[in-house]
Amino acid sequence: MVQEAETKAESPGTEVIPVEEEAIVKLVRDFPGPIIESVLLLVQFHSGLQDETKQQLDQARQDLQTTEECIGAAEELGIKALISRHKRVKTKIEKEIIFLENRLTALEGGYLPVPRFDYASIEWSSERMNYQTLRRLKEAKDAGIFDDFGVVQDKYT
Repeated sequence: MVQEAETKAESPGTEVIPVEEEAIVKLVRDFPGPIIESVLLLVQFHSGLQDETKQQLDQARQDLQTTEECIGAAEELGIKALISRHKRVKTKIEKEIIFLENRLTALEGGYLPVPRFDYASIEWSSERMNYQTLRRLKEAKDAGIFDDFGVVQDKYT
């Protein structure tokens, strides 16, 4: 079973390492309660964000359909101001849908949104990054989820 999983590992860092189940149970059992509770709350929060984003995406798609119907009705009436207004709303909703789809992709990938802190781009940062961090950055960049990458400035610590 472990050998099958090992052969299925496709990229570096995803290989399966055989671990005794008892060791994991002991490790989790020895963790302080507040840490385990915090992890569980984080998982619940993450799941809630996914559900909320899916609902927002469904609502945005419904709004887009309604707006397209309004554009059609305004064109039938020949009211140019309404046509123009609804086209602007349609563009705004389309951008929102793209944002929500990207957010959902990121959440499904295990990422959590964080506040936008003052940051320096990676090219200008003096921070040294290890191989694992650089590999994860490359994976995220290849996925096309994020607009930009940076390092939070140290003035917050």
